[in-house]
Amino acid sequence: MLDNDTVLVRQELKQSSEKVEMYKTLLHSMRNVAKKNYTVKETKEHRRPRIQYCGYKPHGNDNNPIKLCSSEKGNLFFSGLANCGGYWRCPVCALKIANNKQELLSALITSHQKEGKTIGFLTLTVRHSAKDPLIKTLDKLLSNFKAFQNTRWYQDNKKEIELFGMVKTLEITYSFLNGWHPHLHVLFFYDNSKGASSIEFQKRFISRWSKFRDNNGLVSAQNQKILTTDISDYLAKYDITHEMTKGNIKGSKGLTPFTCLAKIALGDYEDYQQKRLLYWVYATYVEYTQGRHYVNISRSLLKKYAEQIEEFNKTDQEIVDETNIDEILLKISLPVWRKIALNDLQPLVLNKYKENGLNSVYNLLTYFNDFKDLQIEIDKHNIPLLI
Repeated sequence: MLDNDTVLVRQELKQSSEKVEMYKTLLHSMRNVAKKNYTVKETKEHRRPRIQYCGYKPHGNDNNPIKLCSSEKGNLFFSGLANCGGYWRCPVCALKIANNKQELLSALITSHQKEGKTIGFLTLTVRHSAKDPLIKTLDKLLSNFKAFQNTRWYQDNKKEIELFGMVKTLEITYSFLNGWHPHLHVLFFYDNSKGASSIEFQKRFISRWSKFRDNNGLVSAQNQKILTTDISDYLAKYDITHEMTKGNIKGSKGLTPFTCLAKIALGDYEDYQQKRLLYWVYATYVEYTQGRHYVNISRSLLKKYAEQIEEFNKTDQEIVDETNIDEILLKISLPVWRKIALNDLQPLVLNKYKENGLNSVYNLLTYFNDFKDLQIEIDKHNIPLLI
């Protein structure tokens, strides 16, 4: 899901026997890079960004130990920590949020197709140059799309074609050659099974969109297709939900916020100037995406398919705070946890526990002077506790 197309990342993948552990360590390192960033507003208000507490500070004000847990699938994670919920900013939280939104969209698509109704997929862009700042192109894209929805042509044809609802997601990439490239992915949910009519409507939509206001876009730069209800369309449906929801994570022709962080974390840059440029790209993403929703779903869809999507329809914060604990394997007292976090040992603790359980974790920690007095107790639930 991260951009693997770099020499250093390929080397890491080849050397790692457990890709999951490698990614876990990489995501942690990326988040550490991200924690150094402050928006202009945060700087003016002398306020620390929430990401600085993510995966580090205990959740709430209680003094309960941090828990090392396993899920039903055998994945290891820490429970009891604060999560920032920043889709555009935090690689750890973004991955959780994107996975949830993919399941949500898949449930919506499946429910609509079971009724034999049509779904269309569009990608919409506006013309831009390498010199255009992100805020200019992003504001033009979003404001023009909103205005286009209010045009008489759209409103009249929307009723005629029985366009019932839509899902809109925002993706932003950057390339050193062409600059910022914000674009929209849109799913149209039609209240009919007229595939041919829907295709014609989408073609006219794209043609008019390209000429609308100052879009000045190329029709060839836009895209449209129809999802069928045939079972063979499953893979296409999966590809589209991935396209709709993994915009800031997946590898692509352009840089995403997290490919920038990955390159910095891995030292995958030629010199200090290139490192600064990568950081500038990431910081610019953060500056102009705060407070923006990357997924917007029509109320009509949320209402009609409320029962089918109930388990997935959550806020970003609810998504990142949700834990499915199968077993608590180890507890860590807060004084010990603070030392672990201070030394950035969180992913190593997880990896070592998976490697050889408690003994490996103990040997790892006591290797450092900060943990020379580390002890292990067994609590009343028969769970080891590091103190």
